[in-house]
Amino acid sequence: MRPSKVFILSALFALIQVTLLDYFKLFGVKPDLLLIAVFLGCLFLDFKRAMFLAISTGFFKDIFSFRFFGFNTVLFALWVLLLNHLMRRVSIEDNLSRTVVIFTVALLSNVIAGLALLYLGAHLPVGGFLRIVIISPIYTVLIFSLIIKYFVK
Repeated sequence: MRPSKVFILSALFALIQVTLLDYFKLFGVKPDLLLIAVFLGCLFLDFKRAMFLAISTGFFKDIFSFRFFGFNTVLFALWVLLLNHLMRRVSIEDNLSRTVVIFTVALLSNVIAGLALLYLGAHLPVGGFLRIVIISPIYTVLIFSLIIKYFVK
């Protein structure tokens, strides 16, 4: 996938994330398209462009999120560092391994976000936390599978 296509797709994902996805929630949870964009950036861009994409999408997500400002910017940048390190050691060229990695990243991202909210004193019901941690990564992986099938050749 060309770099321009990744950036255009990321901008489209950002717009969809804050507008249309509110109508497609599953049990009150929506997929994380911006995390998918960061993952696609790690797969198809060089490190500097992927880091720029991660910081810009994290900043965009921070603007529209209830978490403390800068959390997603730092978290997405860390994901780029970790994924870049992982991709140097392990090949994730096939769609199955990509799906497993994006599921793991989405799961860990939600767990980290939930624990950070609890640490900061936010009240988060256990049922809501589990719903977000379990359903959101599955929903994200389903959307990622569609994106890989139709956009990545």
